[in-house]
Amino acid sequence: MSDPILLFVTDLAATELLWCAPNAPPATQPLRGDWAALGDWLAERPERRALPVCVLLSDAGCSRMLVPIPGTSREKALQALPFALEELALDEPEQLVSVLGLRPQAPGRWPVLLVNTALRAQVLAALDQLGLTPQQLLSAADVLPVPEPGEFTVWAQPASGSVTVLTGAHEGMAFPAMAGMNPAEQLAHILTRLEHPPTRVTLHSEATQPANWPAAISFNPQPAPALADWCRIWRTGLGSNQPLSAIESPRAAGQQKSQRRWRQAAGVLLAVLGLMLINQSVDTWKKERLIQQLNQQIERDFHAALPDVTRVVNIQVQLQQALDARNAGAEADGFLPMLAYFGAAYRTALPEDPKLAIQSLQWSDQKLTLSLVAEKYTVLQKLFEQLNTSPAADFTVRQIDAGVDAGVAHMRLGLEQAQ
Repeated sequence: MSDPILLFVTDLAATELLWCAPNAPPATQPLRGDWAALGDWLAERPERRALPVCVLLSDAGCSRMLVPIPGTSREKALQALPFALEELALDEPEQLVSVLGLRPQAPGRWPVLLVNTALRAQVLAALDQLGLTPQQLLSAADVLPVPEPGEFTVWAQPASGSVTVLTGAHEGMAFPAMAGMNPAEQLAHILTRLEHPPTRVTLHSEATQPANWPAAISFNPQPAPALADWCRIWRTGLGSNQPLSAIESPRAAGQQKSQRRWRQAAGVLLAVLGLMLINQSVDTWKKERLIQQLNQQIERDFHAALPDVTRVVNIQVQLQQALDARNAGAEADGFLPMLAYFGAAYRTALPEDPKLAIQSLQWSDQKLTLSLVAEKYTVLQKLFEQLNTSPAADFTVRQIDAGVDAGVAHMRLGLEQAQ
Protein backbone atom coordinates (compact mmCIF):
# COMPACT_ATOMS: atom_id res chain seq x y z
CA MET A 1 0.00 0.00 0.00
CA SER A 2 1.29 3.45 -0.89
CA ASP A 3 2.18 5.98 1.76
CA PRO A 4 -0.67 8.41 2.41
CA ILE A 5 -0.66 11.98 1.22
CA LEU A 6 0.16 14.02 4.33
CA LEU A 7 -1.76 17.30 4.33
CA PHE A 8 -0.81 19.89 6.97
CA VAL A 9 -3.37 22.68 7.52
CA THR A 10 -1.24 25.52 8.81
CA ASP A 11 -3.86 27.91 10.22
CA LEU A 12 -7.37 28.16 11.63
CA ALA A 13 -8.69 29.69 8.40
CA ALA A 14 -7.43 26.65 6.43
CA THR A 15 -6.09 28.91 3.69
CA GLU A 16 -2.50 27.67 3.53
CA LEU A 17 -1.47 24.05 3.15
CA LEU A 18 1.68 21.97 3.12
CA TRP A 19 1.50 18.48 1.67
CA CYS A 20 3.93 15.59 1.37
CA ALA A 21 3.77 13.47 -1.76
CA PRO A 22 3.69 9.71 -1.11
CA ASN A 23 6.84 7.63 -1.59
CA ALA A 24 8.97 10.73 -2.11
CA PRO A 25 12.72 10.68 -1.28
CA PRO A 26 13.47 11.53 2.38
CA ALA A 27 14.90 15.00 1.66
CA THR A 28 11.96 16.15 -0.46
CA GLN A 29 10.37 19.40 0.71
CA PRO A 30 6.61 19.49 1.25
CA LEU A 31 4.62 21.25 -1.44
CA ARG A 32 2.96 24.52 -0.45
CA GLY A 33 -0.16 26.35 -1.57
CA ASP A 34 -3.90 26.72 -1.14
CA TRP A 35 -6.72 24.32 -2.00
CA ALA A 36 -6.62 25.35 -5.66
CA ALA A 37 -2.91 24.54 -5.82
CA LEU A 38 -3.57 21.14 -4.26
CA GLY A 39 -6.27 20.54 -6.88
CA ASP A 40 -3.83 21.42 -9.67
CA TRP A 41 -1.27 18.99 -8.24
CA LEU A 42 -3.88 16.22 -8.13
CA ALA A 43 -4.96 16.98 -11.70
CA GLU A 44 -1.42 16.39 -12.96
CA ARG A 45 -1.79 12.71 -12.06
CA PRO A 46 -5.44 11.67 -11.54
CA GLU A 47 -4.42 8.39 -9.85
CA ARG A 48 -3.32 10.46 -6.85
CA ARG A 49 -6.98 10.96 -5.92
CA ALA A 50 -7.21 7.25 -5.07
CA LEU A 51 -4.38 7.49 -2.52
CA PRO A 52 -5.13 7.55 1.22
CA VAL A 53 -5.01 11.01 2.82
CA CYS A 54 -3.95 11.89 6.36
CA VAL A 55 -4.79 15.44 7.49
CA LEU A 56 -2.66 17.12 10.16
CA LEU A 57 -4.04 20.16 11.98
CA SER A 58 -1.90 22.86 13.54
CA ASP A 59 -2.29 23.88 17.18
CA ALA A 60 -4.48 26.76 16.02
CA GLY A 61 -7.30 24.34 15.27
CA CYS A 62 -6.98 21.62 17.89
CA SER A 63 -5.59 20.73 21.28
CA ARG A 64 -4.63 17.56 23.18
CA MET A 65 -4.94 16.79 26.85
CA LEU A 66 -5.28 14.08 29.46
CA VAL A 67 -8.73 14.39 31.04
CA PRO A 68 -9.34 13.01 34.56
CA ILE A 69 -12.11 10.39 34.35
CA PRO A 70 -12.19 7.50 36.87
CA GLY A 71 -12.29 3.89 35.74
CA THR A 72 -11.15 1.89 32.73
CA SER A 73 -14.46 1.44 30.87
CA ARG A 74 -14.42 3.49 27.68
CA GLU A 75 -18.22 3.37 27.42
CA LYS A 76 -18.57 4.98 30.84
CA ALA A 77 -15.76 7.42 30.08
CA LEU A 78 -17.60 8.57 26.94
CA GLN A 79 -20.68 9.31 29.04
CA ALA A 80 -18.61 11.25 31.58
CA LEU A 81 -16.50 13.16 29.04
CA PRO A 82 -18.86 16.18 28.55
CA PHE A 83 -19.00 16.75 32.30
CA ALA A 84 -15.24 16.33 32.65
CA LEU A 85 -14.67 18.95 29.95
CA GLU A 86 -17.03 21.32 31.75
CA GLU A 87 -14.97 20.88 34.91
CA LEU A 88 -11.93 22.03 32.96
CA ALA A 89 -13.76 25.31 32.19
CA LEU A 90 -13.16 25.09 28.44
CA ASP A 91 -14.40 28.04 26.43
CA GLU A 92 -17.40 27.21 24.21
CA PRO A 93 -17.08 23.39 24.34
CA GLU A 94 -20.05 23.09 21.99
CA GLN A 95 -17.79 24.43 19.22
CA LEU A 96 -15.36 21.56 19.64
CA VAL A 97 -15.37 17.98 18.42
CA SER A 98 -14.02 15.73 21.17
CA VAL A 99 -12.30 12.39 20.55
CA LEU A 100 -11.64 9.99 23.43
CA GLY A 101 -8.80 7.48 23.34
CA LEU A 102 -9.43 3.74 23.44
CA ARG A 103 -7.94 3.33 26.92
CA PRO A 104 -6.53 5.49 29.75
CA GLN A 105 -3.01 6.81 29.27
CA ALA A 106 -2.55 6.42 33.04
CA PRO A 107 -5.02 5.34 35.75
CA GLY A 108 -7.94 7.75 35.63
CA ARG A 109 -6.39 9.92 32.87
CA TRP A 110 -7.84 9.58 29.37
CA PRO A 111 -6.26 11.04 26.21
CA VAL A 112 -8.62 13.46 24.47
CA LEU A 113 -8.35 15.37 21.20
CA LEU A 114 -10.38 18.57 20.79
CA VAL A 115 -10.88 19.93 17.27
CA ASN A 116 -12.51 23.18 16.18
CA THR A 117 -15.85 22.14 14.67
CA ALA A 118 -15.90 24.81 11.97
CA LEU A 119 -12.34 24.02 10.87
CA ARG A 120 -13.09 20.31 10.71
CA ALA A 121 -16.18 20.90 8.57
CA GLN A 122 -14.30 23.30 6.29
CA VAL A 123 -11.43 20.89 5.72
CA LEU A 124 -13.69 17.91 5.02
CA ALA A 125 -15.80 19.97 2.60
CA ALA A 126 -12.70 21.16 0.73
CA LEU A 127 -11.38 17.61 0.45
CA ASP A 128 -14.75 16.41 -0.80
CA GLN A 129 -14.67 19.07 -3.52
CA LEU A 130 -11.33 17.63 -4.65
CA GLY A 131 -12.65 14.07 -4.62
CA LEU A 132 -10.49 13.04 -1.66
CA THR A 133 -11.64 10.92 1.29
CA PRO A 134 -9.33 11.33 4.30
CA GLN A 135 -8.57 8.30 6.44
CA GLN A 136 -7.41 10.34 9.45
CA LEU A 137 -7.75 13.88 10.83
CA LEU A 138 -5.04 14.34 13.45
CA SER A 139 -3.27 16.91 15.54
CA ALA A 140 0.17 17.51 14.03
CA ALA A 141 1.53 17.54 17.58
CA ASP A 142 0.33 13.94 18.01
CA VAL A 143 2.82 12.71 15.39
CA LEU A 144 5.86 14.49 16.84
CA PRO A 145 8.38 12.43 18.86
CA VAL A 146 7.07 11.79 22.38
CA PRO A 147 9.33 13.36 25.05
CA GLU A 148 11.12 11.28 27.65
CA PRO A 149 9.75 11.25 31.23
CA GLY A 150 10.70 14.50 32.96
CA GLU A 151 11.36 16.23 29.65
CA PHE A 152 9.51 18.92 27.67
CA THR A 153 10.22 19.29 23.94
CA VAL A 154 9.65 22.49 21.99
CA TRP A 155 8.99 22.72 18.25
CA ALA A 156 8.27 25.63 15.91
CA GLN A 157 5.59 24.52 13.46
CA PRO A 158 6.39 25.03 9.78
CA ALA A 159 4.82 27.97 7.94
CA SER A 160 3.14 29.62 10.94
CA GLY A 161 6.09 29.37 13.33
CA SER A 162 3.73 28.84 16.28
CA VAL A 163 5.36 27.11 19.23
CA THR A 164 4.33 23.59 20.25
CA VAL A 165 5.41 22.33 23.67
CA LEU A 166 5.09 18.59 24.26
CA THR A 167 4.91 17.66 27.94
CA GLY A 168 4.13 13.96 27.42
CA ALA A 169 2.15 11.59 25.24
CA HIS A 170 -1.13 13.24 24.18
CA GLU A 171 -0.54 16.40 26.19
CA GLY A 172 1.18 19.73 25.92
CA MET A 173 0.61 23.41 25.24
CA ALA A 174 1.01 25.89 22.42
CA PHE A 175 1.40 29.61 21.95
CA PRO A 176 1.82 31.84 18.88
CA ALA A 177 5.26 33.04 17.90
CA MET A 178 5.88 36.63 18.92
CA ALA A 179 7.99 38.77 16.62
CA GLY A 180 11.38 39.58 18.07
CA MET A 181 10.91 37.30 21.09
CA ASN A 182 12.93 34.18 21.78
CA PRO A 183 10.56 31.15 22.15
CA ALA A 184 12.65 30.03 25.13
CA GLU A 185 11.98 33.38 26.79
CA GLN A 186 8.25 32.88 26.32
CA LEU A 187 8.48 29.39 27.80
CA ALA A 188 10.61 30.52 30.75
CA HIS A 189 7.74 32.65 32.05
CA ILE A 190 5.51 29.55 32.01
CA LEU A 191 8.02 27.17 33.59
CA THR A 192 8.45 29.32 36.68
CA ARG A 193 4.73 28.98 37.43
CA LEU A 194 4.43 25.19 37.02
CA GLU A 195 3.79 23.08 40.10
CA HIS A 196 5.71 20.14 38.58
CA PRO A 197 8.29 21.55 36.17
CA PRO A 198 10.44 19.29 33.97
CA THR A 199 14.08 18.52 34.65
CA ARG A 200 15.05 19.18 31.03
CA VAL A 201 13.67 21.14 28.07
CA THR A 202 14.80 20.22 24.55
CA LEU A 203 14.23 23.04 22.06
CA HIS A 204 14.21 22.19 18.34
CA SER A 205 14.70 25.79 17.32
CA GLU A 206 17.35 28.46 16.94
CA ALA A 207 16.77 29.58 20.53
CA THR A 208 19.34 30.82 23.00
CA GLN A 209 19.06 30.41 26.75
CA PRO A 210 17.41 33.53 28.20
CA ALA A 211 18.53 35.23 31.37
CA ASN A 212 15.31 34.32 33.18
CA TRP A 213 15.65 30.57 32.48
CA PRO A 214 15.07 28.49 35.67
CA ALA A 215 18.40 27.25 36.99
CA ALA A 216 17.02 23.83 37.99
CA ILE A 217 15.90 23.00 34.44
CA SER A 218 18.44 21.79 31.89
CA PHE A 219 18.44 23.83 28.66
CA ASN A 220 19.04 21.50 25.67
CA PRO A 221 19.00 23.33 22.30
CA GLN A 222 18.88 21.27 19.09
CA PRO A 223 19.03 22.35 15.42
CA ALA A 224 15.67 23.44 14.05
CA PRO A 225 14.26 21.05 11.43
CA ALA A 226 14.56 22.27 7.86
CA LEU A 227 11.35 22.39 5.85
CA ALA A 228 12.47 19.24 4.02
CA ASP A 229 12.69 17.36 7.36
CA TRP A 230 9.02 17.70 8.26
CA CYS A 231 7.65 15.01 5.94
CA ARG A 232 10.04 12.48 7.50
CA ILE A 233 9.20 13.62 11.05
CA TRP A 234 5.46 13.35 10.42
CA ARG A 235 5.62 9.96 8.70
CA THR A 236 7.80 8.52 11.46
CA GLY A 237 5.36 9.66 14.14
CA LEU A 238 2.39 8.43 12.14
CA GLY A 239 3.86 4.94 12.22
CA SER A 240 5.16 4.89 15.80
CA ASN A 241 2.71 7.00 17.83
CA GLN A 242 -0.96 6.38 18.58
CA PRO A 243 -2.64 9.61 17.42
CA LEU A 244 -6.35 10.25 17.91
CA SER A 245 -8.39 10.89 14.76
CA ALA A 246 -11.32 13.32 14.54
CA ILE A 247 -13.01 11.46 11.70
CA GLU A 248 -14.45 8.01 11.33
CA SER A 249 -12.91 5.86 8.66
CA PRO A 250 -15.25 4.04 6.24
CA ARG A 251 -14.69 0.94 8.39
CA ALA A 252 -15.81 2.63 11.60
CA ALA A 253 -18.84 4.21 9.97
CA GLY A 254 -19.89 0.88 8.50
CA GLN A 255 -19.74 -0.80 11.88
CA GLN A 256 -22.53 1.43 13.15
CA LYS A 257 -24.95 0.07 10.56
CA SER A 258 -27.01 -2.96 11.43
CA GLN A 259 -25.25 -6.17 10.44
CA ARG A 260 -27.03 -8.70 8.27
CA ARG A 261 -27.30 -12.27 9.49
CA TRP A 262 -24.43 -14.31 8.15
CA ARG A 263 -25.49 -16.58 5.34
CA GLN A 264 -26.11 -20.12 6.61
CA ALA A 265 -23.02 -21.48 8.36
CA ALA A 266 -20.68 -18.45 8.16
CA GLY A 267 -20.90 -17.77 11.89
CA VAL A 268 -20.19 -21.36 12.79
CA LEU A 269 -17.24 -21.59 10.44
CA LEU A 270 -15.73 -18.39 11.78
CA ALA A 271 -16.00 -19.67 15.34
CA VAL A 272 -14.45 -22.99 14.32
CA LEU A 273 -11.63 -21.08 12.63
CA GLY A 274 -11.10 -19.11 15.84
CA LEU A 275 -11.00 -22.35 17.83
CA MET A 276 -8.32 -23.78 15.55
CA LEU A 277 -6.22 -20.65 15.91
CA ILE A 278 -6.60 -20.53 19.69
CA ASN A 279 -5.52 -24.16 19.98
CA GLN A 280 -2.29 -23.19 18.25
CA SER A 281 -1.48 -19.96 20.08
CA VAL A 282 -2.74 -19.72 23.68
CA ASP A 283 -1.24 -21.18 26.81
CA THR A 284 -2.64 -24.43 28.17
CA TRP A 285 -4.16 -22.86 31.25
CA LYS A 286 -6.32 -20.60 29.08
CA LYS A 287 -7.41 -23.23 26.59
CA GLU A 288 -10.13 -24.97 28.56
CA ARG A 289 -11.96 -21.77 29.43
CA LEU A 290 -11.72 -20.34 25.91
CA ILE A 291 -12.70 -23.63 24.29
CA GLN A 292 -15.77 -23.85 26.53
CA GLN A 293 -16.79 -20.30 25.58
CA LEU A 294 -16.24 -20.99 21.90
CA ASN A 295 -18.17 -24.25 22.01
CA GLN A 296 -21.12 -22.39 23.52
CA GLN A 297 -20.84 -19.74 20.81
CA ILE A 298 -20.58 -22.41 18.12
CA GLU A 299 -23.78 -24.07 19.35
CA ARG A 300 -25.63 -20.73 19.36
CA ASP A 301 -24.40 -19.96 15.85
CA PHE A 302 -25.29 -23.48 14.72
CA HIS A 303 -28.93 -23.00 15.75
CA ALA A 304 -28.98 -19.55 14.13
CA ALA A 305 -27.53 -20.87 10.89
CA LEU A 306 -29.60 -24.07 10.74
CA PRO A 307 -32.85 -23.36 12.59
CA ASP A 308 -34.50 -26.48 11.13
CA VAL A 309 -32.08 -28.74 13.01
CA THR A 310 -33.46 -28.99 16.54
CA ARG A 311 -31.29 -31.78 17.96
CA VAL A 312 -27.54 -31.30 18.21
CA VAL A 313 -25.54 -34.53 18.31
CA ASN A 314 -22.24 -33.77 16.59
CA ILE A 315 -21.95 -30.19 15.39
CA GLN A 316 -19.03 -30.82 13.07
CA VAL A 317 -20.69 -33.79 11.33
CA GLN A 318 -24.11 -32.14 11.14
CA LEU A 319 -22.59 -28.93 9.82
CA GLN A 320 -20.62 -30.81 7.19
CA GLN A 321 -23.77 -32.68 6.10
CA ALA A 322 -25.66 -29.40 5.76
CA LEU A 323 -22.84 -27.83 3.78
CA ASP A 324 -22.50 -30.88 1.53
CA ALA A 325 -26.23 -30.75 0.83
CA ARG A 326 -26.02 -27.05 0.09
CA ASN A 327 -23.00 -27.35 -2.21
CA ALA A 328 -24.63 -30.20 -4.11
CA GLY A 329 -27.72 -28.10 -4.82
CA ALA A 330 -28.58 -25.19 -7.05
CA GLU A 331 -26.98 -22.68 -4.66
CA ALA A 332 -23.49 -24.19 -4.91
CA ASP A 333 -20.84 -21.47 -4.96
CA GLY A 334 -17.25 -20.75 -3.96
CA PHE A 335 -17.91 -19.72 -0.37
CA LEU A 336 -16.06 -22.58 1.34
CA PRO A 337 -12.99 -22.58 -0.95
CA MET A 338 -12.80 -18.81 -0.60
CA LEU A 339 -13.02 -18.96 3.20
CA ALA A 340 -10.41 -21.73 3.32
CA TYR A 341 -8.06 -19.69 1.10
CA PHE A 342 -8.36 -16.69 3.40
CA GLY A 343 -8.07 -18.82 6.54
CA ALA A 344 -4.72 -20.26 5.46
CA ALA A 345 -3.23 -16.78 5.04
CA TYR A 346 -4.85 -15.60 8.28
CA ARG A 347 -3.29 -18.43 10.29
CA THR A 348 0.12 -17.54 8.86
CA ALA A 349 -0.24 -13.87 9.84
CA LEU A 350 -1.61 -14.35 13.37
CA PRO A 351 1.69 -15.16 15.14
CA GLU A 352 3.08 -11.80 13.99
CA ASP A 353 0.31 -9.89 15.79
CA PRO A 354 -1.75 -11.61 18.53
CA LYS A 355 -4.30 -8.78 18.30
CA LEU A 356 -5.08 -9.60 14.66
CA ALA A 357 -8.82 -10.37 14.59
CA ILE A 358 -11.78 -10.77 12.25
CA GLN A 359 -14.44 -8.24 13.20
CA SER A 360 -17.07 -9.19 10.65
CA LEU A 361 -17.61 -11.52 7.71
CA GLN A 362 -20.29 -11.17 5.03
CA TRP A 363 -21.16 -13.32 2.02
CA SER A 364 -23.29 -11.74 -0.68
CA ASP A 365 -23.50 -11.89 -4.49
CA GLN A 366 -20.71 -14.48 -4.65
CA LYS A 367 -18.38 -12.09 -2.79
CA LEU A 368 -16.75 -12.51 0.62
CA THR A 369 -16.16 -9.29 2.60
CA LEU A 370 -14.03 -9.35 5.76
CA SER A 371 -13.24 -6.59 8.25
CA LEU A 372 -9.95 -7.06 10.10
CA VAL A 373 -8.28 -5.21 12.97
CA ALA A 374 -4.75 -5.48 14.35
CA GLU A 375 -2.20 -3.66 16.45
CA LYS A 376 0.31 -3.52 13.58
CA TYR A 377 -0.79 -2.12 10.23
CA THR A 378 2.16 -3.85 8.56
CA VAL A 379 0.67 -7.25 9.45
CA LEU A 380 -2.60 -6.36 7.69
CA GLN A 381 -0.71 -5.12 4.65
CA LYS A 382 1.42 -8.29 4.55
CA LEU A 383 -1.73 -10.44 4.80
CA PHE A 384 -3.30 -8.53 1.90
CA GLU A 385 -0.16 -8.92 -0.21
CA GLN A 386 0.03 -12.65 0.54
CA LEU A 387 -3.57 -13.13 -0.57
CA ASN A 388 -2.88 -11.19 -3.75
CA THR A 389 0.38 -12.85 -4.76
CA SER A 390 -0.32 -16.54 -4.13
CA PRO A 391 0.40 -18.40 -7.40
CA ALA A 392 -2.39 -20.90 -6.67
CA ALA A 393 -5.03 -18.25 -6.11
CA ASP A 394 -8.32 -18.67 -7.94
CA PHE A 395 -9.68 -15.51 -6.36
CA THR A 396 -9.35 -11.77 -6.81
CA VAL A 397 -8.62 -9.86 -3.59
CA ARG A 398 -9.14 -6.11 -3.31
CA GLN A 399 -8.67 -3.65 -0.49
CA ILE A 400 -11.90 -1.74 0.19
CA ASP A 401 -10.51 0.56 2.87
CA ALA A 402 -7.70 0.66 5.38
CA GLY A 403 -6.14 2.92 7.97
CA VAL A 404 -5.31 3.43 11.62
CA ASP A 405 -7.88 4.90 14.06
CA ALA A 406 -6.87 5.77 17.62
CA GLY A 407 -3.97 3.36 17.47
CA VAL A 408 -5.99 0.44 16.02
CA ALA A 409 -5.09 -0.69 12.50
CA HIS A 410 -7.96 -1.85 10.31
CA MET A 411 -8.53 -3.17 6.81
CA ARG A 412 -11.59 -4.33 4.88
CA LEU A 413 -11.02 -6.89 2.11
CA GLY A 414 -13.24 -8.18 -0.66
CA LEU A 415 -12.71 -11.62 -2.25
CA GLU A 416 -14.41 -12.96 -5.35
CA GLN A 417 -13.86 -15.61 -7.99
CA ALA A 418 -11.19 -14.65 -10.52
CA GLN A 419 -12.57 -13.98 -13.97
